[in-house]
Amino acid sequence: MSNPQHPKPGDLVMDLSDIEVVDITPEHVARLSKLREGHALAILAVLLAEPAARQRAGLSEVEVAELATLSQNLQRVEEVLPAVEKLRELLHETRLVWSHEIAYRLGEMAHQVRRRAERAVNGVEVAAPFEALIDYHFETGQKSAAAREKNKTEAEAPASSSSPA
Repeated sequence: MSNPQHPKPGDLVMDLSDIEVVDITPEHVARLSKLREGHALAILAVLLAEPAARQRAGLSEVEVAELATLSQNLQRVEEVLPAVEKLRELLHETRLVWSHEIAYRLGEMAHQVRRRAERAVNGVEVAAPFEALIDYHFETGQKSAAAREKNKTEAEAPASSSSPA
């Protein structure tokens, strides 16, 4: 594992507290200027120019200092972004796997409750506490069956109305 302040892809511990993150709306994103290839050389030209040359060009030393800070901030974000993106990918995949495991177990449990309820003399008492589980698990099957029945009814209706009189 690398230094949490300088994480590498795959690291699970990251210290990004030095980064002042910004949260903007999608509409704002669309209005932002984009950096193009070669921006690093342009920044370097401004930063390496003699103060007298910058003054002759009308550049403010305050803005030059702000440019240097912004450039360092951007470099820091670009340094940690691959690790953050990998962590996001890992979390997404973890969520998918855990969701699958939960769905699988809920399915197994719903089938077990249903089997026990069908065989038990007091089946309603067995199934009643698990009504939400049974409804959740078998809901898609019930919707599919209802859709098939509706389609079958609709298919039969035109066939009977088109028969010769």
